[in-house]
Amino acid sequence: MFVSSTLYLNCVNMEKIESLKEYYQITKKKVPEDLLIQSRCPIHFNILRKKEKCCVGGLPFARRDYWKITLFDNRAELITKQGNVIINKPCIFFSRPNMEYGWKLLDEEQTGFICLFNDEYLTYDLKPIFELLTRTLNASQTSFLLLEQDTYRLLFFYFEQLYNAYHSDFEYRKEVVQKWLQLIAYQVIWTQSINNPVELKQDAKSRIVNEFVNALQSQFPVDSPLNPIRLKTPSDFANLLHVHVNHLNHCLKSQTGKSTTQLINERITAEAIGLLQYSDWNISEIAEALGFEYVQHFTLFFKKKIGISPTEFRLKEMNNI
Repeated sequence: MFVSSTLYLNCVNMEKIESLKEYYQITKKKVPEDLLIQSRCPIHFNILRKKEKCCVGGLPFARRDYWKITLFDNRAELITKQGNVIINKPCIFFSRPNMEYGWKLLDEEQTGFICLFNDEYLTYDLKPIFELLTRTLNASQTSFLLLEQDTYRLLFFYFEQLYNAYHSDFEYRKEVVQKWLQLIAYQVIWTQSINNPVELKQDAKSRIVNEFVNALQSQFPVDSPLNPIRLKTPSDFANLLHVHVNHLNHCLKSQTGKSTTQLINERITAEAIGLLQYSDWNISEIAEALGFEYVQHFTLFFKKKIGISPTEFRLKEMNNI
């Protein structure tokens, strides 16, 4: 049911872009430490359990720069530019970066879960899934899915397992969390396709992009300096996929907004950060593992991306422990 939102939107005099840090402040929750550290792009993920009693009335209308997934079984009002939507059934709501909306809680009692993460959290195997999820919801012109009780209970179970994994001390909890997140996304895609069948055929560009992503991701994590990555340049990937390097770049640019070189460098940078943080390899070994012929080239590459040298980064991380 839509009701006019003109009066509400007139109160917004200028566009507001809400960050993850501001979300925690608005909802009176403790700001996680990773968001307090001054960093270019901290990778952030969190899952919160909605409490029975909620003191926050909702969220103001704003554009947000993060992903938010909310599973709930309470009445709420979604505020959009097109109008307001009253939700009075079990529901799962997805907010993606740059989406504008407001949120008003209509019940004091709250049950469910909230997942928060930024684009930097989406790994190369998670990103295509959430792009498909976005296309699925866009095709039905909505950002939420009303659920029958059996589907709600199933998703509640998935979120509960994700929550337990995230708050555990299991060595591979990050991997487990990502698998539950994938399962949640696929469950919503499946449910939506049953309720409202939409053609989501993969075109030639999408196939090339997915093949590139799979080829890039297959090289990581690097397990030994003696087994360095082999695909390092746009030409390497173009030859593997049997396409012209310019066509590959065009496909990636149109689908992701980034060039082939940018995507390769981002993944190498992410792997470098992980190795500097968690491995005992020296800088030369890390450089070799990531396909750099000379350690000086790796140092220049890393400093250009992060702002400090690999050695300085490792020392800084050690001091933060």
